[in-house]
Amino acid sequence: MEILTTNHYDRIKELFKDSKCKIRIMSPYLSKSLAENLCELVKEKRIECQFITRIYLEDLYVKANNIDAIELMVKSGIQVYALKFLHTKLYIFDDDRAVVGSANFTASGFKSNIELSLLADGKTEEQSLELISELKQYFDDTISKIQDGLVTDEMISKVRTDYKDIIIPQKKASQSTDFNYNTKMYGSVIENKKKTETEEEIKKEVLSATKEKDIINEIFSSNEPRKQIIYDHVIWMKQMGRGNDRIDENTPFYPTKVILNGKEVYISTYSESWRPSAVNDGDEIYLAALSQNNGGQNVPIIIGRGYLRKFSEQNRYKEEWLSEHPWIEKYPWYCIIEKCEILKTMVKNGISMDIVWDNLGSDTYEASFGKCETIDKVSKKHYQKAHIKLSGNAKEFIDEQFNRLSEQYGVDYYFSEK
Repeated sequence: MEILTTNHYDRIKELFKDSKCKIRIMSPYLSKSLAENLCELVKEKRIECQFITRIYLEDLYVKANNIDAIELMVKSGIQVYALKFLHTKLYIFDDDRAVVGSANFTASGFKSNIELSLLADGKTEEQSLELISELKQYFDDTISKIQDGLVTDEMISKVRTDYKDIIIPQKKASQSTDFNYNTKMYGSVIENKKKTETEEEIKKEVLSATKEKDIINEIFSSNEPRKQIIYDHVIWMKQMGRGNDRIDENTPFYPTKVILNGKEVYISTYSESWRPSAVNDGDEIYLAALSQNNGGQNVPIIIGRGYLRKFSEQNRYKEEWLSEHPWIEKYPWYCIIEKCEILKTMVKNGISMDIVWDNLGSDTYEASFGKCETIDKVSKKHYQKAHIKLSGNAKEFIDEQFNRLSEQYGVDYYFSEK
């Protein structure tokens, strides 16, 4: 037996990579980045995998769980089960190694909290085999008691529909997550467990998950602090739309075109209070639409990228622009986009920022790099500024995603005249 504390990372990473036949996981919460790595591992090694989790609408809203991750696993051939009131965190590798303890299969992009788990290694300790056998029996018994809990395409579709029809209207009507708290759950209940929990109990449990910084998030990533990538220019994320006037996710995006001194130019606009005086020639811009992603979440979605010209104090809107763009009066400042490329697809198919936060956490933004802020705090930064500086690490991650989507959908190019 081995107690895992500060050595979680090395030991658990080794267990995943050494698995040859089968992996069994029980975890209430999971994230897309780890699901992707698990799917790659399962596909590469042709490993059988069973995963028991839980699906609550409120979990999805606070990002304690991820329906895209669950769908990815289902499509990759992993048997996924939804079990209400699940709390167990258990990992069984083949038939001779197991870890049981406090760590969820989630990714926050931070270093771990203090975690405590027990590793039973039947390969090196024969006496551990009895415990591992009991843990396997516990897992298999749980599977056998789950009725109507196998996650299917139909269940995923139902969850997505309910999220849009129930959660989104509720949250729009509320001023905080304390109002209209949702307790809708999916999957099976084990008969010898209580069938209901109070709304307050479920709320307390879900909200506590948003503060976790689990060690399992480090399984496939570096054990060292992330090194900051520095560029010699600023990398901006510029958001389009407002919280109460979001861009339609089912439409393509087109940059704003105006005539300036007889020339066609494309511009990025800013409110009176956010004059972009720090913008210089050659700064990069990532255009993010405030919209809904494929999971129905309200989140910035990157749909284009380009380069800016230096801001000038003369960069205020022209009266003649109002006939075509009447909204521009509320956003009087502008920067000229020298050139940009826009994905040729609907907004919802762009790069949802929750994926970036999931992988980089507070390292997404230049100002918070290395600060280990919670995902909940990181995800609210875009409410504070219409344009915000991205880290070089975020640029490279987003570029990788953008290049992949470019191959899938193609891009349209736009150039401002000089």
